[in-house]
Amino acid sequence: MKWFLYAIALIWIGSGAWMILYSHKSRKVFKQLVKNLDRRILCTLPAVTGILLLLSAPWSRQSWLIRLFGILAVLKGGFIFWNPNNLYDKIADWYLTSVSDQTYRFFGIITLILGTVILSWII
Repeated sequence: MKWFLYAIALIWIGSGAWMILYSHKSRKVFKQLVKNLDRRILCTLPAVTGILLLLSAPWSRQSWLIRLFGILAVLKGGFIFWNPNNLYDKIADWYLTSVSDQTYRFFGIITLILGTVILSWII
């Protein structure tokens, strides 16, 4: 499962850099992804990612953090699936339309840092 940690770290590094450098284009792509895919199909991506993170946690120096990311991803998948009080749609609309470019780039910086951290902790 070490391969999954490498893959998720590189995906997070790449997407974080993409969000920082091309914030307008990346926002358009994420908006199309969220709007065109059914919410029930979209919820499987974080849930499966979370399960794979939980399974690959022993191959990390800080396995507690990888497990925490996995648990949060599974919870996110459940949140997207059940969508209490239409809250997911409100959050997605806020993130994709109302957030300023600086805030969007800040989320890209956080994603880039987390990907680098995971990459540096792989045994």
